[in-house]
Amino acid sequence: MSKKDRLKARSQQQIRERREREEEEREEREAARYRQSKSAKKLLNKTKYGRYGKEPLGFLFLRLLMLVPFAWSGIYYGLIVIFGTFGGFIEPQPPKWVGWTMLAGDAIVLAGIIIEYLKKHIPAFVSVAVGTGLYLKASQYFINYLTDRLGKVYVDEGIKDIDREYMKHHYPMAAVAVLELCILVWWIIIKVRAAKRKKHEEETAPVKSIVEE
Repeated sequence: MSKKDRLKARSQQQIRERREREEEEREEREAARYRQSKSAKKLLNKTKYGRYGKEPLGFLFLRLLMLVPFAWSGIYYGLIVIFGTFGGFIEPQPPKWVGWTMLAGDAIVLAGIIIEYLKKHIPAFVSVAVGTGLYLKASQYFINYLTDRLGKVYVDEGIKDIDREYMKHHYPMAAVAVLELCILVWWIIIKVRAAKRKKHEEETAPVKSIVEE
């Protein structure tokens, strides 16, 4: 084989090797792009609710648990006081604003619970906190009012501790706000962790090759 033929053969071999290297690099870039795309999809799912991309079951448990104190205080005993105030069935008779304030508190808390079931945690917490505050303000005034009025007249031994009974009836409403706060804090922790995870994956993601440009 002449020198010219050897040079030509070597040149062709170099061309083949270069093409093979380019093909390998292209396949590696495609694989890296696929991994990055798959990672981005996973990250998108994780961003909202953490590792498994779904809302934790604990959220549902806390939502269901919120209904217990609301039904006990807000619905059952709350409506007793509200109708008793408006209808004149409670002696001594508290001011009408107590009934209206308690009714407003009940309605706002109920709205907050509905918003929470729609997974709008921040407005749900604001609504529940405001409604609970109104309800407890009316309840506290009602309890203090009864205690003050009953302290000025003779009453049977059986109703001397009625203020404590009313506390047991109405103060559990505060648990609704506490549970909603737990949901909000938990959700914030999940969001912060997801943001840190996203930042880490962006920093460690494969850099686009200049050759690919």
